[in-house]
Amino acid sequence: MSLPRIALIATGGTIDSVGTDRLDLAWYTENRQRLGDGTLLDSIPELRGIAEVGQVPFRRVPSYALTGRDWLDLARTVQGLLDGGHDGVVITHGTNTLEETAFFLQLTVRSDKPVVLVGAMRPASALGADGPLNLLRAVQVAAAPQARGHGVLVVLNDTIHAAREVTKTSTFRVHTFASPGTGPLGVADADGRVVLRHRPVAAGKAEFDVTGLTELPRVDVVVSYVGADGALIDAAVAAGTRGIVSAGTGAGRPTSAEDAALDRAVAMGVAVCQGSRVGSGRVVRSPGLTRRGLIAADDLQPWKAKVLLALGLTRTADPERLQELFDQV
Repeated sequence: MSLPRIALIATGGTIDSVGTDRLDLAWYTENRQRLGDGTLLDSIPELRGIAEVGQVPFRRVPSYALTGRDWLDLARTVQGLLDGGHDGVVITHGTNTLEETAFFLQLTVRSDKPVVLVGAMRPASALGADGPLNLLRAVQVAAAPQARGHGVLVVLNDTIHAAREVTKTSTFRVHTFASPGTGPLGVADADGRVVLRHRPVAAGKAEFDVTGLTELPRVDVVVSYVGADGALIDAAVAAGTRGIVSAGTGAGRPTSAEDAALDRAVAMGVAVCQGSRVGSGRVVRSPGLTRRGLIAADDLQPWKAKVLLALGLTRTADPERLQELFDQV
């Protein structure tokens, strides 16, 4: 029986970073060293019994340095691999923005085959490095027939999360990734079995075709706090933003000065989405938001609302149609 064919795309991050010594667990990025191409993969011979894994060239950069163009190239690369006969794709990625890339791919890759993002919280040189086992678990998930149709997945610390729900919750802990409000989808367990307990409602719904795009519309995120005025919102409009995600306090409340600036932005043709800085829970579209022409982010984290708003703006600037997208995803 032939093994599943899995493509590995290495985009960089902690998982292939090299620190100054085995206890360099915090400042290793300043060392600016990485494992050579293929080194991480070659260090895990156990993968040969799970899948036929081949590494696909892609630029390796810290996840906080990624751009919209990187996302577009990545989505097209993943789509080509799946259409070309691979049974799944695993992407190693820095954890800082892993959840945003995962959500972008969820919205743009059209396939029921598994796409799994994986990272690490300790560099490859560390005492107790978590990257090798995380990568093995990610390949196990990508190779599992039961993972088909679950959309883009994130696998770290033996735990499987849906791209829409997952978020990073701690700066250094290996158990950093969680899915507030919904919980994980399952686990890649100690015996090697992939256990999936439920399926995301929106699994596999790739809403956007990015084949012909060369860049994404500019969308900015503005976080509210006590005493915030509208200066950052006005600055985003002056810089040419097409959309603004307002990360309000509580259930989506900016300050009065920010509200006034958001209304000015709407009057200038900017799409405004109201989210929350809280970390979990929904922002609902109240009658007031509807009258003002603002979109409600539902329970999307502000940075994920930014991803969806940018993609939505490639189709329309109408707030009613944009709200339909937020309600469906």
